[in-house]
Amino acid sequence: MAYQWTRITTSQVVSKTACLVGSVILTPDASDSNADVTLYDGESATDPEIITVRSGSGATRAIVLMIPMVFERGLYIAKGSNVEECLIQWEVR
Repeated sequence: MAYQWTRITTSQVVSKTACLVGSVILTPDASDSNADVTLYDGESATDPEIITVRSGSGATRAIVLMIPMVFERGLYIAKGSNVEECLIQWEVR
């Protein structure tokens, strides 16, 4: 299976099965805002928290992983504050 990109503008389940994450791109909603999203290993914010990605003030943050991050139980992304969008590159494992 090939990687796909999913655009996130609200908290949501990205995958209900095990998956790999290769990249996360986070864009804040204003030039003076700091944005954040949290990735969970599962289908909700009650599942294990894996990582929180934060942008700089008004800056888009790109995280590109040389070795994909494994999510065994699925992937849920919680939109934090000041997020315009989050692009995530992932594939089913």
